[in-house]
Amino acid sequence: MNNTPTNGDDFLSGLDEPDSDPPKEEEVVNEEEIIEEESKTLFTDLPLPTEIQDQLLKLGFKFPTPIQELSIPVAVKGLDLIGKAETGTGKTLAFTAPIMGKLDPERVGIQALVLCPTRELAQQVEEVASKLGEAVGIRVALVVGGIHAAQQLMQLRRGAQMVVGTPGRVLDFLKSGKIRLGWVEHVVLDEADRMLDMGFIDDVNDILQHTPPERQTCLFSATLPPKIKSLTRRFMKDPETISTISEMATVPEIDQKFIRCRDWTKKYWIHEILNQYPNETCIIFCNTRRAVIELDRDLWGRGFPAGSLHGDHDQERRFKVLEGFRDRKITTLVATDVAARGLDVEAVARVINYDVPDEVETYVHRIGRTGRAGAKGETFSLVDPADKLSWNRIVSETGFDITEEEWTPPKGIQPDPQQRRRSGPPSRGRHGGPRAGGSRGSGPRSGGSRSGGGGNRSKGGGPRKGPSGGGDSRNRRSRPDR
Repeated sequence: MNNTPTNGDDFLSGLDEPDSDPPKEEEVVNEEEIIEEESKTLFTDLPLPTEIQDQLLKLGFKFPTPIQELSIPVAVKGLDLIGKAETGTGKTLAFTAPIMGKLDPERVGIQALVLCPTRELAQQVEEVASKLGEAVGIRVALVVGGIHAAQQLMQLRRGAQMVVGTPGRVLDFLKSGKIRLGWVEHVVLDEADRMLDMGFIDDVNDILQHTPPERQTCLFSATLPPKIKSLTRRFMKDPETISTISEMATVPEIDQKFIRCRDWTKKYWIHEILNQYPNETCIIFCNTRRAVIELDRDLWGRGFPAGSLHGDHDQERRFKVLEGFRDRKITTLVATDVAARGLDVEAVARVINYDVPDEVETYVHRIGRTGRAGAKGETFSLVDPADKLSWNRIVSETGFDITEEEWTPPKGIQPDPQQRRRSGPPSRGRHGGPRAGGSRGSGPRSGGSRSGGGGNRSKGGGPRKGPSGGGDSRNRRSRPDR
């Protein structure tokens, strides 16, 4: 029997026969690797049922990832858990393995519910859960939108003990009486911040209200925005927080800068930065989908080769945009944090924080997209007065050397103060360039009542030309699908 340890997901590593006369240096390296692997924690060291441990080994899982090693003992105890970890760190096994060992195969009621933001992720979780469930006789049902419900209803009628689904379809089944959650003992919210970004947070609230209050709740997320924190306070009992997101030390390869500016000048500064570096790659982070959509339209309308990523994009669109970014057909990527998670893109020249993030870890995660592999990187953060508290916390807690750039916008960009008083403050993140024509133009008001909500607004974010909304809108109509 070959006792050579395996390494991670490469289950065949170490099984090749060594050369007949390997160099001495190579032998030392191999010995160090063997010693390191022998010191690692094994799945058999964790408090899991023997059947689950054997099934994990059968499936090729020998060493747990950090989030698995830290989360499984807590989950086995039945405690509520908040796991902060990024995509691709093995969160699925971190919650399916301990839960599977606690479900009763003799009961036909739903005992565990896993909510995922997308159909694709739910399918992946269901596949892993079903393979683990085979060892202990647990059946898993997939409840997601976008496909016919007949097969899903058939799985439920056969008596599934675990349901893995998306919030929208689960809530539809719940309201129509197709599923009941009164006996659920375990709830998992996977990629919770992405569910928030996709607008599912209200559905999640409704679903959790139909589950027993004494249930165990596990939440996994890369970040914890305020609405997610509110959710944890409402539906979780003294949760234990586990984080495997590493803090990044200050590195000389990343030149960090910030600009104090008014909200209405943000798009102007984006244009200035991109014009200074016309052919270099850039990722611009926004806090909301709406800001991403508006900025992307504005940049495209002004001739910048831009693309966007946010929670409403399916996997095919995501792959298409990323491929364009890697091929330099798109040089500026506008994205939310959750959509940009797991980006495998090398040599990004700079990162721009169009919005200051709510969390320090999010800032660290963003700027880490540049300055990789020894390359020089640059970051800009646009800080308006509303961001003062968040920005001060980032500067204080990271201790990073962030230089202030003192830029002054040119004359003519600032909206007419008289007009600003009449129309109110601009929406967050919109460009405050001069507006011509229409009932809300920068000149004297012409007759007629005020336009409610800017009905003739040009979505490109550029200057408006009369009630027809001309200018950038022509470019947008001819814009190809990116």
